[in-house]
Amino acid sequence: MEEVLVNKLASIVGEENVKNDIIDRYCYSVDASIYRSIPDVVVFPLSTEQVSKILKLANANELPVTPRGAGTGLCGGAVPLEGGIVLDLTKMNKILEIDLDNFCVRVEPGVIQNQLNQELKKHGFFFPPTPGSKKMCTIGGMISTNAGGMTAVKYGVTRNFVLSLKVVLASGEVLDLGGKTLKRSLGLDLIQLFVGAEGTLGVITEALLRIIPLPEETAVIVAPFGDISDAAKTVNSVLSCTIPTAIEIMDSGIIKAVNSYIPELNLPEVDAVLYFEVGGTREEVKKQIELIVETCKSNKSRNVQWTSDPTEKQMLWQGREAAGGAIMNLDKRLVRVYEAEDVCVPISKIPEMVKRFQEISKKYGIPVCLYGHAGDGNIHSGVLIDVRNQEEWGKLKNLTREVYETAMSLGGNISAEHGIGVLRAEWMERIQGAGLEYIKRIKKVFDPKGILNPGKLGM
Repeated sequence: MEEVLVNKLASIVGEENVKNDIIDRYCYSVDASIYRSIPDVVVFPLSTEQVSKILKLANANELPVTPRGAGTGLCGGAVPLEGGIVLDLTKMNKILEIDLDNFCVRVEPGVIQNQLNQELKKHGFFFPPTPGSKKMCTIGGMISTNAGGMTAVKYGVTRNFVLSLKVVLASGEVLDLGGKTLKRSLGLDLIQLFVGAEGTLGVITEALLRIIPLPEETAVIVAPFGDISDAAKTVNSVLSCTIPTAIEIMDSGIIKAVNSYIPELNLPEVDAVLYFEVGGTREEVKKQIELIVETCKSNKSRNVQWTSDPTEKQMLWQGREAAGGAIMNLDKRLVRVYEAEDVCVPISKIPEMVKRFQEISKKYGIPVCLYGHAGDGNIHSGVLIDVRNQEEWGKLKNLTREVYETAMSLGGNISAEHGIGVLRAEWMERIQGAGLEYIKRIKKVFDPKGILNPGKLGM
């Protein structure tokens, strides 16, 4: 990048908030995906005004701008495919307002999800969407990918909690959208257009989020199954009589990996385990426990455990929370590759999707472990390959294609919460059909020169 442009960026945010040496730029060439591309400069804005000035400069010079939070995305959404400016928003990390009377909180995009909930807990409230990366991910990133997580089965995803947004467009224009009212019927909802847009339409610099009171009590139930198909069928049975906060599933491969990773957990070596979390008043929790335990037993589960003790709950949940990181303990020669890892199917189709996953894994000789948010049909997979073997990369591509086609044939989709980014961009025409052309037209309206996160979402 020309030195004059770097100097102009420094005049906006200060020299200390501009990084353009090769080491810093290399660090910002990746997120948690397999993709890499080095930016020309990394800029750390501190305010909406600064973001506006940066985008005006970038737009005038047709410089690509890639907004970035904590870089925990799995699809290459924060990778600067065309170089240019990486806009790191993590220094915009203030909780601006906690309004308990109106059940909302106003935050900057760099606020960490877990830190927000630690602060809200002091007031007896919480922000429900809970991604696996909750200790690292930012609110801006969650909004941009419409993040979900374990609690989505009861509370919904990030989209359901966004009341208002402040967004800077590619031109530098600032939009203030929404407000503190919980209902509105005002025509087209521009707020929801920016949720899940992965920074392709504008840069989110402030968000007003709905919050809810913490439940009086919570409990965790763990049910082992000798056959994963029985576990999958149990999900539908439970949801027919009660709505838990979370329903999670782990197959035998994940169980083995977790036991290798954290031996003291000593999870039962069975075909599958279901985790349930319930919350509410003590009486409600007691009733839910009874319903879920009885339902699990009637679906061939044995030795069901449950507890409302905080320490014991943490121990039981530890197995599920460690699942993603534990997968590579299955075979130290293999590496987990984030492909085919976020499909979602209608709840009644979970047993069939699980069966097809196993068949496809066997067909290509690639180990696949299954886990995820069974309560809303969101199945994650841990796919392991020898990354040094080009033949395995080819098999992986075919495996991914079959997994996606299977999910779609069952009435599902190829991403429930991780997004599209680069990873699934080539599938956008298939999943959106004629709608993709209209998505591109919308992009053109908000970003005529195409400077915002180019190459993502198939655009």
